[in-house]
Amino acid sequence: MLITFPAAPVPATIEWAIDQPAQVNRGEFTGRRRATILAAAPRWFATVTLPPILGEDRVLDWRAFVVDLDGVANSFRLVAVERDQLPAGVAVSVDGAGQGGLQLATKGWGAPGLKLKRGQFVTVGDQLLMLRAPVIADAAGKAILSLKPYIRLTPADGAPIEVRRPYAVMAMSDTRNGWSVGIGQNYAISFQCEEAF
Repeated sequence: MLITFPAAPVPATIEWAIDQPAQVNRGEFTGRRRATILAAAPRWFATVTLPPILGEDRVLDWRAFVVDLDGVANSFRLVAVERDQLPAGVAVSVDGAGQGGLQLATKGWGAPGLKLKRGQFVTVGDQLLMLRAPVIADAAGKAILSLKPYIRLTPADGAPIEVRRPYAVMAMSDTRNGWSVGIGQNYAISFQCEEAF
């Protein structure tokens, strides 16, 4: 079940990390190293820390959110950017069925030109993906996305792509989650989560 992430207060910090499993072998005679990336196994991790919350009325939504997640059972959308990457009204979608791997044909970018930069994000089918190259739309509003990590679920033709406020679908990393409260109803909430699309 997808639980709504509270709107306020916004997190003070979010620490992001990606785990890209790989198998490393070293030759016994040559000592040379060879790494094989397990392309379909990467996962995003995050540590979310809220600012101090003063007053019980202001923490109620967050307390309910933590409990509604049922430990590691339910998930939520964690936005991966601090501000909108593009203005409202851009409706980008997948251009063609059966795509996967590290590239994706897309349409709906509008006027030709640079749209997003290397290092920015998109969300495709609830997968948070980082751009490995700039997104440059052609005259027809189409562009090829170069992505990392590997697209793990093949999106359908015409599936929407979140380019304005991309997110990751996350779940708690621990079955025990909660909050702390000090004198004067001074609340603190921090939690670790991992990708769970």
